[in-house]
Amino acid sequence: MASRDNAYSRFIRLAKIVLPLAALGLLSTLFLLSTRPEGDGGLPYADIDLDEMAREGRISAPNYAGVTSDGTAIALKAETARLDPDSPDKGAAQAIVARLDLPDGSHTDIVAAEGAIDTGAERAVLGGGVTLTNSTGYRVTADRLTAALDHTNVVADTPVEATGPLGRLNAGAMELTESTDPPGRYVAVFKNGVKLVYDPQK
Repeated sequence: MASRDNAYSRFIRLAKIVLPLAALGLLSTLFLLSTRPEGDGGLPYADIDLDEMAREGRISAPNYAGVTSDGTAIALKAETARLDPDSPDKGAAQAIVARLDLPDGSHTDIVAAEGAIDTGAERAVLGGGVTLTNSTGYRVTADRLTAALDHTNVVADTPVEATGPLGRLNAGAMELTESTDPPGRYVAVFKNGVKLVYDPQK
């Protein structure tokens, strides 16, 4: 019995030495056989010029969010924007996408190629071809429109073309605003020479 205990004790002492040495040998083998990664091994950073961005006041993927006095939630984002060095409230943006969630449950999505935003004057002027899509089924295109940021009011003062449940419509201007009768509803008013091509199938 004593000889068996002695053999077991010798095995334990030997294992305490051999096993750590074997582990070190395996680790050293991993490091010796590992291959060098391709490239310079540097971290993959985006190819941007930070100095140029700082000089131009350029911002990547900016966004603006707020709620108007009448309860419309506005979310506006762009691909890039440049701040006006003479006026921190003003900036020009490219590839703009905006959404208006109106209190009556409807929503309007706006896409524009470019725009100028003035938070001091609480307005955004979008241009370069603007598309406005309303959840009620209307789609309006115009060269330019102006959107207020403090209350719900979107004005296109250039000719617009619209398609919707009634058919196709052309007008000299359009305004999306809150209705006074009944209040709490939001309507798109077309004016300045309205031409409607009615589609009875729609």
